[in-house]
Amino acid sequence: MEQPIRPMEPISWPQPFDDPHWQFEIKWDGVRCLAVCTDDGVRFFGRRGSDWTGRFPEVEGDLAGQRGVFDGELVVLVDGRPSFPAMLRRLRRTQGPVHYMVFDRLEDEEGRDLRALALPLRQAALPELSGALRRVPAVRGDGQTLFRAAEEAGLEGIVAKRLDSPYVAGKSSLWRKVKCWRTITCLVLGVDLDRGDVRSVRLGLPDGSAIGSVGGISRAQGQEVLAAQAAGGAVLCQVAYIEWTPEGQLRHPRWQGIKRTQG
Repeated sequence: MEQPIRPMEPISWPQPFDDPHWQFEIKWDGVRCLAVCTDDGVRFFGRRGSDWTGRFPEVEGDLAGQRGVFDGELVVLVDGRPSFPAMLRRLRRTQGPVHYMVFDRLEDEEGRDLRALALPLRQAALPELSGALRRVPAVRGDGQTLFRAAEEAGLEGIVAKRLDSPYVAGKSSLWRKVKCWRTITCLVLGVDLDRGDVRSVRLGLPDGSAIGSVGGISRAQGQEVLAAQAAGGAVLCQVAYIEWTPEGQLRHPRWQGIKRTQG
């Protein structure tokens, strides 16, 4: 099997659904990674083919002795939940334990290409996993219940996969992702004005790193932001968003209001 392999990706879907011909998995908020395990060692490839070999020794160690090609998501857990900013920091070679959430197998230990097989057959070929490795569980038919559980747990969403789907390169309607709206408390790093009114608010994490800006702010809300800034201290706000971009920015942020001011 030629390397790197272009992974199969889900298309966006507007709402969860139930269907006995589909299975549903939690969508983990990390970075996509293919692990290629041979007698010469383990190599890691990102979604766009970036070579990450050597960056994740804890995962590499737990994959030692395996053979074949695995597909999954690298995640860093913070308080038991995946943190995309923490994963980005780890990808940039900072510290922090990483887990590999495995959900597919593209090649078996004998070197046989499994991509033409149906999803359950490929997943049945997954070995027992431990340590930094986790197998992503799936439920059949009941996507709406899993989506509600993902919402309640503050997770990114779910992925629906048709049971008879082969593994094909690129985006495919045989896999569908349904995202949960999530909320985050941000620092107000600054405002952009338009004729005296707040057009957008620049957002940051507690460490001051910028994570984008949010618009759609009414005149009254903008005046509230300006008054909080004038009072002094750090201004915190709450924002809803769909997901993080690969650059560590909020995607589709929605303003929810001032949370408090820290003196």
